[in-house]
Amino acid sequence: MKPIYWRKWMLDITDFYGTSDNDCARKKTDITIVSQLPKDNIKEKYHMLKRFKTLHLDLEQSEEELFKGMNRTTRYQINKAFKEPFTVTIIDQPSTKNIEEFVQFFIPFAKEKNIPPCSQSKLQSLREAGMIVLTKVLDDDGRKLASHAYSLTNGKASMIHSCSGRFEFGNNTERNRIGRANRFLHWNDILYFKGKQYKTYDFVGLSFDDRDEAMKNITDFKKGFGGNEVMEYKYYKADSLAGKAVLFVLSKKWEKNPDFVEASFK
Repeated sequence: MKPIYWRKWMLDITDFYGTSDNDCARKKTDITIVSQLPKDNIKEKYHMLKRFKTLHLDLEQSEEELFKGMNRTTRYQINKAFKEPFTVTIIDQPSTKNIEEFVQFFIPFAKEKNIPPCSQSKLQSLREAGMIVLTKVLDDDGRKLASHAYSLTNGKASMIHSCSGRFEFGNNTERNRIGRANRFLHWNDILYFKGKQYKTYDFVGLSFDDRDEAMKNITDFKKGFGGNEVMEYKYYKADSLAGKAVLFVLSKKWEKNPDFVEASFK
């Protein structure tokens, strides 16, 4: 696949998904990232390796099999959502404005969750390469309740961002309604990618530490859709002096995390 180019911390980054960068013509950047590797078999200098658990749904199953594979709560919430005035929109050729709207919707969600904001540069690069799908669900007043962003590679649709307005709209009743809308959106996304002949729906990211209640809740939400847990790897390689410095600092910051595998700067 072709590389994706984006910027962060004044660094130029080359991003690959599910493959290596060997023998691939590309521009010179500061850091190369290879995501969703099936094995941790890269041993080059000036690198860092992390692992992550993810959840794959087999889209070659029938719609009935996919629905039965969910837990009772998820099926109940989706069935209930069918009775509500939700409207799902799937944007398979997003514009720059669509990307900007997604980023703006993500900002308050990220602040409330205390997670990094999404990179508009990265999403825009995916858009230019034709490798991104955005989805959203609205209520009958036209309010956006939840939105998802997916990267598309090799028969796999991978959820790179998911956000909702549940912190923006206040009370518990409304938050529960938005939770239903979000599950409903996931289900519609799953059926969309199945209809487009994708083989795998990838939730991207399960918690390593059940003591982190927020991450455990996200993991439980995802597992409610069924699927199989898979271990994958994310490889970072420094291609410049600035890249080496940043990876070294990040390796020291992350080395005690359960997802950290190794780093080498010799």
